[in-house]
Amino acid sequence: MPTAGDTDLDLPSLALLWAARETGLLEALVHGAGGASEAADAAGVMERAATIVVDTLVDLEFLRRVGDAVEPTNRALGLLATRDLRSIGGVPTALDRFDAYAALPRTMESGVPPIESDPEARIRHRLGAAEAVDDATVAATVDAALAANPDADRALVIADGPGRHARALADRGLDATLLEGASVAAAVEPLLERTPVTLRTGSLAGVASRFDLVLAVDAAWRQSADENRFTTLAMANALAPGGAAVCVEPLRDRSSAAVAVAAAALATGSGQPYPESTVRTWFADAGLEAVATSEVPDTPYQAIAGRRPDDTSGV
Repeated sequence: MPTAGDTDLDLPSLALLWAARETGLLEALVHGAGGASEAADAAGVMERAATIVVDTLVDLEFLRRVGDAVEPTNRALGLLATRDLRSIGGVPTALDRFDAYAALPRTMESGVPPIESDPEARIRHRLGAAEAVDDATVAATVDAALAANPDADRALVIADGPGRHARALADRGLDATLLEGASVAAAVEPLLERTPVTLRTGSLAGVASRFDLVLAVDAAWRQSADENRFTTLAMANALAPGGAAVCVEPLRDRSSAAVAVAAAALATGSGQPYPESTVRTWFADAGLEAVATSEVPDTPYQAIAGRRPDDTSGV
């Protein structure tokens, strides 16, 4: 958040890196020994293409020259392995996103994104990109959430991947719980085992505890409207009386990221950026009151917040 996959690479650099990955040239360069000629032979591409790719990856600091050969730099760590989410960064998931964009015409015809060859790696790439979001963005997001209930003691963060926002809330002194799916939880557990964050798996609808703050970040645009109505109601039901539910999203009619998010949603699955009025309706239908929208400073995102009434025991 903002959109996972953002990097400092411009479009031509990203396209070249993606082509190198798709042809096997990138694998040959970062795992093999030698230079452009040896990598070209291993990948079955023209030596001219390999030479241009090598020159570019050296300029981008993914490779460095060692005599007539090249070797990967620290920036290439995320291209070499995905076991440590802290080493992945945003580039692998940006390449995955580029792959999805390349298949977009077929996805628009069928309504179904291409089957991923290595879905586990794609998940870890996405989690690595989320882990790499800068601290200032995370802090601004948490500030916006806490503004909805400054007196919150217990917080539930849903679908937070590596738990950046859950950890930030814990650092602010809250009793923070992260709710994730089982496969994601298994991947992020090593990051959380030395933190005060409680990691839980299962359905939001099955949460029995009550929280002062329930936060979802970068989630609604990935889901259909029906899924979001269900999620918002479940968020409301997980609140203690007087507690606040907060969604931090790129709203279609307010966010500068709306076009990029729309393309990502179309290329990778269901969902779309939703207008403010639609999200506010979900909140109202879930029984939440005092629904308000605010900007998340220095990001293209907005925070939509609503409170559970004090005088009821259920929503």
